[in-house]
Amino acid sequence: MRIGLGTTALSTALIACAAPAWAQGAEAVRRYDTPAGPLARTLTVFIEQSRLQILYPAALVEGRTSPGLKGEYGAEAGLAALLRDTGLSFRRTRPNVYVLFDPAARAELMDDQLTVVDDVVVTGSLIRGVGDGPSPVVSINRDQMDREGRATVAQLLAALPQNFGGTANEAAVNNGADRSGTNSTYANGVNLRGLGSDATLVLINGRRLAGTGAKGDFADVSTIPTSAIKRVDVLLDGASALYGADAVGGVVNIILRDDFDGAETRVRVGDTADGASGEYQFGQTFGRRWTTGNALLTYEYYDREALAGSERRLASDADLRWRGGTDRRQFYSNPGNIVVFDPASGGYLPAYAIPPGQTGAGLRPGDFLPGQVNLENHRAGVNVLPRQTRHSAYALMRQAFGDRLEISADARYGKRDYETVSFPISTLLTVTNANPWFVSPTGARSHTIAYSFQGEIPAPRISGEVESLGASIGGTLDLFADWRMDAYLAYSSEESRSAVDGALQSTYLREALGAIADNPATTFSAPRDGYLNPFGDGAVNSSAVLDFISSGYTRTHSRTEVGSANLQVSGSLLEMPGGRLRLAAGLSFRNETFERQATGFTSGLAPNVGTAIETDRQVSAAFGEVRIPFFGANNRRPGLERLELSLAARFEDYGDVGQTTSPKIGLVWDPVDTLRFKANYGRSFRAPALREVNDAPSASPSILPRGSQQILSMILYGGNPDLRPEEADTWTLGFEVRPNALPGLRIGVNGFRTDFENRIGQPALESILTALSDPALAPFVRTLNPANSEDLAAIQAILDLPTTGLRDQFPASSYGAIVDARYVNTARVQVQGADLNTGYSFSQGENDFDLGLNFTWLERFDAQPTPTSPTVSQMDRPNFPVGLRGRGSGSWSRGAWSVSPSVNFVNAYRNLVGKRIGSWTTADLTVRFAPEDGLLAGTGLTLTIQNLFDRDPPFYDAPEGVGYDAANANVLGRFVSLQLTRAW
Repeated sequence: MRIGLGTTALSTALIACAAPAWAQGAEAVRRYDTPAGPLARTLTVFIEQSRLQILYPAALVEGRTSPGLKGEYGAEAGLAALLRDTGLSFRRTRPNVYVLFDPAARAELMDDQLTVVDDVVVTGSLIRGVGDGPSPVVSINRDQMDREGRATVAQLLAALPQNFGGTANEAAVNNGADRSGTNSTYANGVNLRGLGSDATLVLINGRRLAGTGAKGDFADVSTIPTSAIKRVDVLLDGASALYGADAVGGVVNIILRDDFDGAETRVRVGDTADGASGEYQFGQTFGRRWTTGNALLTYEYYDREALAGSERRLASDADLRWRGGTDRRQFYSNPGNIVVFDPASGGYLPAYAIPPGQTGAGLRPGDFLPGQVNLENHRAGVNVLPRQTRHSAYALMRQAFGDRLEISADARYGKRDYETVSFPISTLLTVTNANPWFVSPTGARSHTIAYSFQGEIPAPRISGEVESLGASIGGTLDLFADWRMDAYLAYSSEESRSAVDGALQSTYLREALGAIADNPATTFSAPRDGYLNPFGDGAVNSSAVLDFISSGYTRTHSRTEVGSANLQVSGSLLEMPGGRLRLAAGLSFRNETFERQATGFTSGLAPNVGTAIETDRQVSAAFGEVRIPFFGANNRRPGLERLELSLAARFEDYGDVGQTTSPKIGLVWDPVDTLRFKANYGRSFRAPALREVNDAPSASPSILPRGSQQILSMILYGGNPDLRPEEADTWTLGFEVRPNALPGLRIGVNGFRTDFENRIGQPALESILTALSDPALAPFVRTLNPANSEDLAAIQAILDLPTTGLRDQFPASSYGAIVDARYVNTARVQVQGADLNTGYSFSQGENDFDLGLNFTWLERFDAQPTPTSPTVSQMDRPNFPVGLRGRGSGSWSRGAWSVSPSVNFVNAYRNLVGKRIGSWTTADLTVRFAPEDGLLAGTGLTLTIQNLFDRDPPFYDAPEGVGYDAANANVLGRFVSLQLTRAW
C-alpha cells in the first residue's frame, strides 16, 4: 500500500482554488507572472493569479517542471503554455473547472481521476480548495484497494498499522480479545491508536453514520458497498474542532464515487487455502453523465462463510499444552464434578469427579473419584468468524441549475445478516435426593455439580440482521467573488435485531432436576418424561429433557438515528502577500436517538420483556476555521518558501451533558521547496453515548477466574446520568521530504501524543478476567462470604430484582463476588509515538515501480484505570496495542501486467507473566492483468494471495483457552481470491 502522511492532496486528494463561474469568463485575459520551476509550485501561483479551479492528484505533477508563464493570456491558452513540455494535458469539465491528466496513462485509471467536479471533499479542513494542511492524513484510493485484493472497507482498514483490532472487530468477539463486550452484532468498526472505536469518528462523504453495537457508540463500516468507494481518508489527529464529538483518535472519511459514466461489473471469489471459509462478492455500477449533472447507482452482494474453530486448533483447543502452554479446560464438564465452596478463596473447588464410562444407572457412592477432576474443552465448536451476508446499494444524483447553484442527493442502504454459535452451555447444578439419579459419595442430601451440556445440547445459536440507511440532500451556491454557501440535510439510521436460541432455561432446569415441583402449566413432566441425569457420562439424557431445559432464548432490538442540518459559508477575506486569507464558518444542528429493548426467556414461566429504552439528545454547534498564509508562492524568500497558520474552533451545546469548546491550531512551514514541517495542537472530546447515560440497571451471573480457581460472580450493569464528556489534548509534529535529486521519493515522519482524560468505561468489565485478582480494580469488586449475613443479603437483593438474568439458577450462597461494571468516568490514557511513511515511485524504460513503507511506533500507552490506582503501561500486552507495527509494499507494472508484493509486521511483546509472544511477519502478493486495448480493454483480472506463506500467529497462552492474541493477529491462514472487473 502506498499511502502518505501528508494531507489528502499529497496522496490522492485534489488541489483546487475556486472562483464562481459567474465571476469571470473562461477566456478572460489576465496578466501572469509565474516563474519556472517545479510544476506543483508554478501551478499554485497560476491558480492564485487565474482564480480558476484546477484539479489534479499530487502524484501526477510530482517530479515535473514547468517553463513558467509571463505575459497576458486567456485562461486556457495560459494553462496550455504553463504545461508545455510537462507531458500533461487538461480538459474543461464545467465553467472555470479544469482537470489535468496524463494522456499516456492507462485508460481505466483516467476515468476515475478525470471525472472530478468542483465539490472536492478535503478531509482535515473545512475550507474548500485547501491543498496540503497541517494534519496528517493517510489516503487510500480504489486502485490501491484493488491491488491489495480487499473485499470490504473493514479488511482495508484492518491492514492499516494505525488501526487496532482489539475492539469493534468481528474476529475478536469470540476469541478473548474484545474487552468492551459491546460488539453484539459482529460489526466492524475502526479503532485508531487503540483509543477505542467510540473515539474514532467515521464519516461517509463528510456525513455522520448512526452508531451500532450494544451502546450504539461506533460506526459499522461493514455495510458500505466496496464498488461505490472512491477513496478512504484517515485523519490521524484529534479533530473535534472540525467535526465535533468522537473525533479523538482521528477521523475516517469514506468518499464514495460521485461521477462515473458507463457501467462496471465486479465479481470476486476467495477462500482459505484449506477451504475452511469461502468468500463471494458481486457488484454492479451504472453511471450517466450529462452536461449539467450526473447520476450513479451501485449494488453489491457479499457472502462469507463462517470459519469454524474446529478448522483452527489455536482457536478451538483449550488444552494449550501442545504448544507449551497451560491446560485451560474447565471443570464444568461432562461427566461433571461435585464441587464444594471454599470460603477462603470465595469460589468452588472440585471435590469428586463423577466417573467416566458409565450412564449413572447403578452408580454407587464408592464409585466417585475423590481428588480427581474431569475437564471439558469449552472452546470446541466455537466459531472464529461468523457467517456474514450483505446486500448494499448506493445512489447519487447531482444537477446544476445555471452556473451558481448545484443540488445533489444521495442515499445508501445496507442489510447484513450474521449467524454463529456461542459457547457450550455450562452451569452449576444443585441436585437433591428428590432426583432419582442422585447418589452421594458422602451421604449428603444434596450436592453442587459443575456440569457442561457439551455433547448433549448444541451450543446456543446466535443470529441477527442489521439494516443501515443513509440519505442526504444538499446544495452549493456561489455568492460573490469566491464565496460559496454549502448546506445539507442528512439522516442516518442503524437498526438491529439479534437472537440467541437454544439457551439454558434455569427454571425449567430446576424442574427437570426435581428441585422444584412439577409445573402442570408446561408441556414437560419430569415423572412422565424423565428427570435430568447429571451423574452419567456423555449423552445419557433424553431429547425431551434436553429440549425442555434448552428452550431459553433472548431477543434484542435496537435502533440508532442521527439527523443533522449543516450550513457553511467559505471564501477569501482578503489578499495577503503570501496568498489569500480564507475563512470557513457555519452552524449545525444534530438530533441523536437510541432505542433498545430486550426480551428474554431464560428463567421464570413467562418471557421477561425488558424496559424499553428510548433516549435522545439535541446538539447545536457553531464552528469556524481560518487559514492565514504569511508566506507563499508570491512572497517566498530563503527559509520561508511557505508559512501558513491554521486556526479552528467549535462550540457545541449538548442538551443533556452540557457545553464544550474545542480549539485547534496548526502550522505548515516549508523552509525549502523539498522540506515541509507540520505541527498541530487540538482539544477533542467525546460526549457520553446515550446508553452510557440512560441504560437501565441489570445484572447477570458469570464464572470468573481468581488464580486457579473459578468464582461464581454477579456482574452489575447500568448507565450513569452523572457522566461527563471525555476530553483529550492532542499534539502532532512532523516533517516530509521530497528531494529533487530523487523525483518520486517521499519520506514522512509524524510524531503524536494524546492525553485522554475522564475516559468513560467499565474498568472491571474491560479487564474482566483479572477483575478478581487485580488490585487496581478492587474498588469495583466486593468479595462475598456465604457465612456473612450482610453479604448474603446484598446478593439476595440483586437476585430479587426482575432485571437480573438467570436469577433462580444459583442460590445466594453460591456467589463469591459482586463486580460493578457500570459506566464511570475513571480512566486516564496517554499515548505517544510516531508514524513513518515513505514512498518511492520511479520508472525504468517501460517498467514502473512503486515502493512504500508505513510503520507506527508507540513510545508509551499508559493508563490509569481509576483515580487512585497507579499508572500502568498497557503497551506490548495481549489485547492491547503493540509497540511496533508496519507494512511494506511494492509494485511493478509493465503494460497490462502488474505485480504487487507486500509484507506485514507485528513486533514481539510479552504476556502478563513476562513470557514472550513472538513477532508475526506475513506476506501478501497480488498479480493483476488489465489490458489497455483490444477485445479485453476495460477488463481487469486480479489474483491476490494474503498470508502467502500461511504463517500461524505467534503463540499466546491466553486465559480464555485461545492460543493467540486475536487483537493483534488472526488464524485465517493463507487466503486466495480472484477478482474480475469489467467496464462496459
